[in-house]
Amino acid sequence: MPNKPYQFPKFEPLDQSTMRFWCAKTGSFLRSFEQDTGINDLDTNMEVLLDIFDRIEKRRVYFHIFYDGCTLGEINEASLLCFWIVKLNPFSGRNIAANLINAKIALHFLIHVLAYHAKKKGKKINYTDQIASDLLYAFRYRDLSKEAIMALAEGLIY
Repeated sequence: MPNKPYQFPKFEPLDQSTMRFWCAKTGSFLRSFEQDTGINDLDTNMEVLLDIFDRIEKRRVYFHIFYDGCTLGEINEASLLCFWIVKLNPFSGRNIAANLINAKIALHFLIHVLAYHAKKKGKKINYTDQIASDLLYAFRYRDLSKEAIMALAEGLIY
């Protein structure tokens, strides 16, 4: 079993079908975001977005290696996507600050995934206007780690 860095294979770029899958999911979500918020005319920096997808896949491998074969899970995956959206700002809009639009997209995505996950598990999500405001502020101005967003996300489901 490999336990030295040089014994592991180098991470290869994602294949085209995986990239198309991620891009289609993102496009669908962005259309939903635009409909729900009325914020239109979003632009996407595809190079940054593809880098985000790559980073999430690398983290999936990390979880497998360092957590004894465990999978990343949809809440952690959503949290990672939010982290990288807030960090790298792949989206832009007219007359709206990049960090604000990306924080809103990240928050909208996280809440939708948590609501879906909670419903699937027969649980509820603790989400109020105050929590939304606090999370939006945190996404814009606080230095949240990947793990902190994961813990926040898990804590919103009861």
